[in-house]
Amino acid sequence: MKSYILFFLIIFQWSFAQHDAIYAIGEKLINENKLELAKIYFENNLKKATNNELKIKLFVGLAETYKLQLDYNTSNKYYTEAYKIIKNTNNIQLEFLYHVKMAEFYRKRAMYIESVAQLEKATVVLKKNKIKDLYLAKYYNRKAALFTEYFHIQDSTLLYAKKSLKLAKELNDKDNVFYSLLEIAGVYEREKDYETSIKYIEEIIQFAKSNNLLQQEADAYISYIMALARSNQLEKALNVALYAANFSKKHKFYYNEIIFNENIQNLYFRLNNIEKAYEYLKYRSELTTKYNELKKEELVLNLETKYKLKDKENEIKINQLEIINKDKELSSNKAKLYLLIGLFLIAVLITLLIGYFYTKSNKSNKQLKILSKQNEFLVSETNHRVNNNLQLIAVLIENRIRKNENENEKSEFKRLLTKVEAIATLHRCLYTTSNINTINLQEYLLDIKNNFDELILEENIHLNMVVDIVDVDSDTALFLGLLITELIINSMKHAFEVKQEKRIELSVDIITNQLDFNYKDNGKNSKQKVLKPVLVEQLCMQLEVQHTINTENGFQLNFKKPL
Repeated sequence: MKSYILFFLIIFQWSFAQHDAIYAIGEKLINENKLELAKIYFENNLKKATNNELKIKLFVGLAETYKLQLDYNTSNKYYTEAYKIIKNTNNIQLEFLYHVKMAEFYRKRAMYIESVAQLEKATVVLKKNKIKDLYLAKYYNRKAALFTEYFHIQDSTLLYAKKSLKLAKELNDKDNVFYSLLEIAGVYEREKDYETSIKYIEEIIQFAKSNNLLQQEADAYISYIMALARSNQLEKALNVALYAANFSKKHKFYYNEIIFNENIQNLYFRLNNIEKAYEYLKYRSELTTKYNELKKEELVLNLETKYKLKDKENEIKINQLEIINKDKELSSNKAKLYLLIGLFLIAVLITLLIGYFYTKSNKSNKQLKILSKQNEFLVSETNHRVNNNLQLIAVLIENRIRKNENENEKSEFKRLLTKVEAIATLHRCLYTTSNINTINLQEYLLDIKNNFDELILEENIHLNMVVDIVDVDSDTALFLGLLITELIINSMKHAFEVKQEKRIELSVDIITNQLDFNYKDNGKNSKQKVLKPVLVEQLCMQLEVQHTINTENGFQLNFKKPL
């Protein structure tokens, strides 16, 4: 009996090893940038595959190939096919891998919220099950990438990249070894430790060369040139960029070739070789045009194929519907007649009821329109009166400032005046706009900035404010205006030393229906201090946002708010 069990275990392990070997060959073709060959290989094996686990891996392989060719629709289609089999077979390991792969799919398209959601699903699976090290290494690697690009927390990037690297080296997973080292090098480069960053990148390039990872090698040169240029090793950076451009041209990495020629152009400018810089600027423009034409032709070809298939499907559906309709017509003429009579009587009854209710509701609608106009007038008039009262308060404060000879008190009154004017600006916007529910955030915040012109001039501060155009509700606008007013006043009052260059920068960007708020000053008094301004904390609570404060190089506050 034991010998039979042993025999079946050996056969089972051999079967899984065979599946891994089949997938590994396809993965090797992807790493060597032989994407068309990879597609043919995966498709041919998929036709012969009978094992569900192998089918899942082959679908994932096809999805990865199309993703690298930027054909995201086809890629997503194959990921979906893989997921259907995963759910039917309840394969926990491959379900975990699927969520990790989808996280990378969305990250590559800069859809970071969706990417984070997929990794959270993988985390839920991980908490309940023991996951293979091979898949765990990929999971840690993608977490590192998100902490780099989305959360911008370098310590976390380093932690997860090192975890991934350790597992990848144990498993001899070359792809994960490469990208883990690249994430680590990126951390050191962003922390301006260029020497360590360059050391890691050189190790990465050698690793890619020795394992014939062509696309990865081309990607590594981008980071290498950037680190060399930022550490002012311009000649070396130029030589590497020239080599990388030829390397990309040889292997038809058009996108990489464009980036390298852009780097060459910039490096020649920095080395004051203007003639060469313009030569590569022209060449880069030609490459970009050629690349865009290729992508356009590819897109048109894909669309033509897609629509031809769609037309054929529609034609088949139409023929089927005609056959069904003829069958029904032959068998149910009498039933149709009775049905039509019944429908006619119901239609007459419904028409009479609609006429009655329409007449009744029409009267109600007229009354509602009158009330609505009255309500709009009252709200507008209220905002107008509030604005007038705030202007009166502002005049009283200005009179007090003129009469007061105490400079400290005058300064405090000026700061109070800016807060009053921030609220007055909102109400002025409300009664002058046709839509009383929303405010143009850019116009409102720039009006608030204008309130500070006199104080900024007195304090010799450079204030730079960039705000995207977006309409927000009046409550959000009010709290944002008060928050900005409080932050600028705090910077003026507490942040700067007397003789230092004083700078305040504020940006409000709208990215994928999300408000990205960033405020910072270069005040030396704030550096390395733990600051929790009470009013700022309360305003952030009113805005319902989780904010972060950083005082490494002055005072910095940022948060994101969904719109």
